[in-house]
Amino acid sequence: MKRVVLCVDDFGLNLEVNQAVLNLVDAGVVSATSCMSQGPAWREGATHLKGERRGRLDVGLHLNLTETFEAAPDAALPLRAVIGRAVVHALNPQWLKRAVCSQLDAFEAEWGEAPDYVDGHQHVHQLPQVRELLLAELSRRYGAQPLRPWLRLTRARRGPGGVGLKQWVIEALGARSFERMARQAGFTLNGALLGVYGFDADAQAYRRRLQHWLAQAHAGDVLMMHPACPAAFGEPLTAQPRPGLEDPIAEARRIEYSVLKEQGASLLTQAGVQAARLERAPVS
Repeated sequence: MKRVVLCVDDFGLNLEVNQAVLNLVDAGVVSATSCMSQGPAWREGATHLKGERRGRLDVGLHLNLTETFEAAPDAALPLRAVIGRAVVHALNPQWLKRAVCSQLDAFEAEWGEAPDYVDGHQHVHQLPQVRELLLAELSRRYGAQPLRPWLRLTRARRGPGGVGLKQWVIEALGARSFERMARQAGFTLNGALLGVYGFDADAQAYRRRLQHWLAQAHAGDVLMMHPACPAAFGEPLTAQPRPGLEDPIAEARRIEYSVLKEQGASLLTQAGVQAARLERAPVS
């Protein structure tokens, strides 16, 4: 069996996402979740990741610079602005440091320990200027620990059919430099990132994509997912993002959840994939 990290992003955004994670972990279909530690449903949700689920799940920080939450010290920026400023090193350094440190602080305060890994909402963690500050702060906080957080690499898994445009753009925005700098600093990374698409698939198309990604995956890769469990499934829905914060991929999240909940386990079995945590080598 190939041991692949099956990761749900955006835990803490709302209870729909949280409930999807809990249900899919219990079903053996998810082995990691990336948490928005200033999201409105993080504090309530973190409790449910502990206990028996903890041993089967990597719980990471999903560094956010583009969604504004009430718990954040500063307003976020649109993604284009973050990218445009980062590539010319024009992000406000005080703003960036507050964002990184406040989110790590909020994660530690609720979770009680360091994140198992760190990645970025909309992959901002790998951008110029962001990656330098993030790696320095992670080294300062966790450098003496025998197991440091692992980091998400956005490098595509090459195969028949090539790499899609969206994945190519994501990788081009910093994967190579981020990998080099992270390895030099002593951090573990995943092998490749799968799961990138335009959030434009119906259930049948998403199932085909999942089959393709699972067949393509190697041990140690990350398969990124964004499911949310709709209230129609009977789970409570009480914590929402603050008024005015809309989720542009809400329908895609519900489609992903329906496929993963109903067919995820069988698709993993057919592909010879086991949902697993990423193995980290102790720092010598």
